[in-house]
Amino acid sequence: MAVLLSCIILLIIDVNRSSNDLFDLMERSGLYRLDVTNMQASNTIMSETGRTYILSPLDRNGSVNVGPLLTYANEVDSKRRAPRILERFKTYEVSGEVLSYVEKAAELSEEMLDINRHAISLMASIYPLPPIPELSKIELIPLTPAEEAMSPQEREAYARRLITEKEYSQLRFYINDNIDNCNNTLQNEFSAASAQTKDHVAKVCVLIWITIIAIILVFGLAFLFFYNIIIKPLIFYSKDISADRHITVKNAIFEMRQLAESFNGLLYNRNKLESVLRAAAENDALTGLPNRYSMRRDMINSEKFSGSVAVLLFDVNFLKKFNDTEGHLAGDTLLRKCASCIKECFGTENANNCYRIGGDEFLVYFKSAMDE
Repeated sequence: MAVLLSCIILLIIDVNRSSNDLFDLMERSGLYRLDVTNMQASNTIMSETGRTYILSPLDRNGSVNVGPLLTYANEVDSKRRAPRILERFKTYEVSGEVLSYVEKAAELSEEMLDINRHAISLMASIYPLPPIPELSKIELIPLTPAEEAMSPQEREAYARRLITEKEYSQLRFYINDNIDNCNNTLQNEFSAASAQTKDHVAKVCVLIWITIIAIILVFGLAFLFFYNIIIKPLIFYSKDISADRHITVKNAIFEMRQLAESFNGLLYNRNKLESVLRAAAENDALTGLPNRYSMRRDMINSEKFSGSVAVLLFDVNFLKKFNDTEGHLAGDTLLRKCASCIKECFGTENANNCYRIGGDEFLVYFKSAMDE
């Protein structure tokens, strides 16, 4: 029983541990996917804000369009940047496949950012950035001699080509494709791990139920065992003891059988002693005839008798003189002979009707039905 209970405790601990692992897995999966989504969002923001500035470097008032640049600058400094997310992913418990997608997306993101930064630097050489502290976060690339030799119109056209040509679009596509693949792989790995954990928990729950059923069966068998060897014999023994009967020893444990045998021995000794005491109380020790107590009892039991009753009284004459001259042993012998003679002459076959009621006094008691 202790082993089964220990098994249940261990299984419950295992279920609790598996549930905690599943909860932790869900938290980590959510964190990983959030980081990947942030990388994608950061790339999109930097790409779109940089593109907006390059395509529209001036606002309606003819001033530099700093709105997109401020958003771009804040995103450059944010924790959602691809290199920072990649460093975090290297500390996460992810598969090599997931990490390879993140590394590729981060590499392509930096390539796209370099093109974006190059195009912004070209535009800034035409439309100088205003002295706003936030814009200092934007790292401008020094122009090559060939680019410096270009006219402002040529540099602007070149900058716009950088963000509109096919290579730039392909970079954005490959970045999003790697991030989508990373998300899908994370989802699949989480689903597989979750299904495995749930399957393990389900199996453990089945084992718990099996163990509980086993405990119930053990308790049931133990109850039947103890009922058959302790409770049931006690029920029979109590009935026999209440009825003052000899106990029939049932299939019981050794101690119960010893108890029954002890009681039977006590009952036997008591009955034997009662027989001796009854005989001593109801019979005359010298002659063997029923005594005065037996006579009174028989008379009382005959009060409702409706037939005729006759009583004969005898005494032994000169018994004292005989005792004094011949001795008390001779007197006792005389009394025994008288008793034997009275019983032989007046005794009945089916009942004791001859009594010694005193020292030398005897009584014979007759009953006869009315129709006799």
